[in-house]
Amino acid sequence: MTDTTSEPLARTIADTMAERGSAGMGAVLWLGMAAGMQIGLGGIAYLIASAGMPSGMGATHLLAGLAFSSGLMLVMVTGTHLFTGHAMLSLSIVQRRVTGMGLAKAWGLVWFANLVGSLIIVGLFLASGGVEAVDGTVAAVARETAMAKTTKSSGTLIASGILANMLVCLAVWMASGAETVAGKIVAVIAPVTLFVAAGFEHSIANMTLLPLGWALDPTGVPIGGIAHNLALSTLGNLIGGGAIALLLGAGHGVLKRD
Repeated sequence: MTDTTSEPLARTIADTMAERGSAGMGAVLWLGMAAGMQIGLGGIAYLIASAGMPSGMGATHLLAGLAFSSGLMLVMVTGTHLFTGHAMLSLSIVQRRVTGMGLAKAWGLVWFANLVGSLIIVGLFLASGGVEAVDGTVAAVARETAMAKTTKSSGTLIASGILANMLVCLAVWMASGAETVAGKIVAVIAPVTLFVAAGFEHSIANMTLLPLGWALDPTGVPIGGIAHNLALSTLGNLIGGGAIALLLGAGHGVLKRD
């Protein structure tokens, strides 16, 4: 059996990140769109799990977080390209396996592709009448969620984005060490459930939740608020994911390229 713990796993992830950083444009766009769609489906699961439930109960948030984790499960099992996972390209920069220009290109392409995939899910969900599910309470939760996200302060968004992607990248790190589909699924559950239940900001999830809220209530969910959230949650996600990758990489001694 392959050793997938500690240093060997850290080296495997560093190699994977370097490959992602040099992936062709076509692969990034297609697999990035797929990842955006998958996280979007997780967002829909989150809304359905929250619909009709008491919003003030911790158990409701835990259930919604568990439902949302299905999105990252799909990403990890199918090998698609998720922007927040690409934050760990910080390893490749330190190892000098990706240039600064290459990093900017990789991040920009996958972010754009995730956005396209997310918007496709929003359009399909609206066209399907899914917002009317659970006696129309899915639409109510979607509006409330988007309004809450677009009224957070800049500092809150950045700090929340950092925490969100620390947890997401820990989930990706652990799932990368699993050799079975079941193992990858189990590895994702706890970190993702925690970040969603705590209300932390995940930029790619917000690419579904915010446009959906805007489509339902353009006045309550303004475009400016959406742009503010996405810009600062993206920044926070890059900081959080990059930091956790460097922390683990340093601890396992893989920051220097062999």
